Amino acid sequence: MKKNIYSIPLIIIAFCSNTITAQTVPQHDHVVIVVMENHASSSIIGSANAPYINSLINGTSSANFTQSYGLTHPSQPNYIMLFSGSKQGVLTDSDPSTFPFTTPNLGASLLANSFTFIGYSEDLPSVGFNGTTSGDYARKHSPWINWQDAPTNGIPAINNQPFTSFPSDFSTLPTVSFVIPNLIHDMHDPLFLPSAVVNGDTWLQNNLDGYIQWAKTNNSLFILTFDEDDNFNSNHIATVFVGENVVQGQYPETIDHYSILRTLEDMYGLPYAGSSATSIPITDCWIANPTGIKNAEKSEILNLFQNPVSESISLDFYSKKQQNIKIVITDLLSKTFVNINKEVQVGNNNIQISTEHLAAGTYLINVVSTEKNVVRKVVVKK
Repeated sequence: MKKNIYSIPLIIIAFCSNTITAQTVPQHDHVVIVVMENHASSSIIGSANAPYINSLINGTSSANFTQSYGLTHPSQPNYIMLFSGSKQGVLTDSDPSTFPFTTPNLGASLLANSFTFIGYSEDLPSVGFNGTTSGDYARKHSPWINWQDAPTNGIPAINNQPFTSFPSDFSTLPTVSFVIPNLIHDMHDPLFLPSAVVNGDTWLQNNLDGYIQWAKTNNSLFILTFDEDDNFNSNHIATVFVGENVVQGQYPETIDHYSILRTLEDMYGLPYAGSSATSIPITDCWIANPTGIKNAEKSEILNLFQNPVSESISLDFYSKKQQNIKIVITDLLSKTFVNINKEVQVGNNNIQISTEHLAAGTYLINVVSTEKNVVRKVVVKK
């Protein structure tokens, strides 16, 4: 029977009381991020050239983000934006004119807050290598190198490792790792050809399937994303999360590299770097009571159904008590279009908000309860 799309929760926002230790984004012991190259989502998802990636999507503990987008072209700025929330002035694939950078970034934030970080690059010729290329290795795909040994927000050279150093005992992995395949295995070469997808898909299975299967039962996470598309598909790319605490399914909210960075920063309570501060973390793909969170009670839950919307926005709000909540809808320039107070009862409450006075576009819904203030995006189509 065909499912009614109006009954499928797309965004789940958890409001937690002061006595609950649960997080909107659960903290994983290990996260491994792999970035592939130059292929649109349509070349990967459902493609016979990527059987392994599609087996992950169709397997357990996997979230497929169907509206994931790269931020720009060419390749290098996307990697830097994913790592630091900004292009850092880099517009090409050439080495930056001045480095090391000293701006905030994910790796330095992890190291400064008692977590660990390592970048692993296939064919990196030596630990801390800072050259442009070596064989099939390309510096432009390893963004942390731009902060190597910087006096502020620096990444020590020892944290720039060849992929041969990736441990077989996954419990010894750092908190967050980037894994960057070489130009043959990252789907870059042969450029845009199906054989490039086959090469990358096979490499992932041969080199990371052990970690991916281990992650599903060891409070860990695997993230697969792409830098950009083939330049002909609106920068629509594949992004997949696999691991323990992930609810299997397809997730149609719009995300980008900044969304992933913000999610990782929220996961570990890190300060926000660059544009991640105004990005929306990914919160709807996690199980309600993730591993390691004890003594959790049922928290307030807000479900936003259907996104994009047309005639109305439907919110289902679970409340542990009778209370008034405020709902404010603004555009991206902070102009307010809706500002209402709603009384909700104990239990489940449905709130309908007409889009009659909203033009087509992207809006922010700001929901304020007695416990928390949460902002989420919604797209209105007319």
